[in-house]
Amino acid sequence: MIKRVSHVGVVVKDLDETLDLYDRIFGLKPSVVKDAMGGNARVAFVPVGDGEIELLQPKDPQIPLSMFLQTHGQGIHHISLSTDDIDSDVDRMKGQGVAFADEKPKVGAHGVRIIFTKPETTGGIAFELCEQ
Repeated sequence: MIKRVSHVGVVVKDLDETLDLYDRIFGLKPSVVKDAMGGNARVAFVPVGDGEIELLQPKDPQIPLSMFLQTHGQGIHHISLSTDDIDSDVDRMKGQGVAFADEKPKVGAHGVRIIFTKPETTGGIAFELCEQ
């Protein structure tokens, strides 16, 4: 069952520059900065209240995040929803016509199981389900 918004994923050109901006303007600092996606991206998690902003900087020009950045520029990439039973939610959503980017959930940057919807089946927005 979907419980809450976990985080909003934002693709950025320069992670360090964006982190400096978030610190100067909002006083927000990351709790985690690390390589992700097999070293193909850098990620930072910036806590805000109960949720987070996930900043994603692609390092490999061939990964989907790079293609997103080239096509759309910097900005919101996905909204992550926390669930207590990802498999059940995926099955239920598939029954409603939702398509997913992968066949089954995989482990994401936070070390939890995740899966992304295809935005064309969820109102033009990519959603990430994450099992907390």
